[in-house]
Amino acid sequence: MAAPEECWYPAVADLLALHDEIISEYEDSEPGVRDEDQVQFALESIEWGHFGDVPESTHEKAYHLLRLLTANHPFVDGNKRTALNATTVFFAVNGLRFDYGDDVRTMLKLLGIRENLLDASAAVEYLSERTTVEPSGESEDTSRESILRIACQDRDEHRDIYDALADE
Repeated sequence: MAAPEECWYPAVADLLALHDEIISEYEDSEPGVRDEDQVQFALESIEWGHFGDVPESTHEKAYHLLRLLTANHPFVDGNKRTALNATTVFFAVNGLRFDYGDDVRTMLKLLGIRENLLDASAAVEYLSERTTVEPSGESEDTSRESILRIACQDRDEHRDIYDALADE
C-alpha cells in the first residue's frame, strides 16, 4: 500500500468563511449553518478516514470533501456551491487546478439527493481527469485571505455554474 499523499486541509473556520461569502453573493440564499459538526466530520474524514477507510490520493480526498459537504447538508443553503468551491480551493492549495464544466452539476445533484446512484470510482476518475498540476507559488499560501481569494476567483471564472446551482 502506498503512503498517503501530503496534503493541506482546510479548517472548519475556512469553510464557514467560504460559505458566508457564497451566500452573500445571492440575495435569495439563506445564511446559516445547520450542523457545524458535519463540517468538522467532512474534514476529519478526508484527513483521517472513517470506519478504517482512509482516502489516500488527493483526488479521493477531494471526492469525499465534495460528497460529504453536499450529501450531509451541513448548511441551511448553498451546500452544493460550498462543496464545489471548497473542493476547488482544496485542489488549488494542494497544487492542482480543477478545470470543470457544467457537467459537475449532475454529480452535485446526485450527491445532494441520491448519493448511492453515483459511482465513487467514476467520480474520482472524473476529478482526476479534470485536474492539472499548477506551477508552485500561490498554492504555498494557506492564509485565510489567500484561501478566500482563490475561492472568489473560482466563483468568478465559473459564475454561470454557481448561478445555476443557486437556482436549483
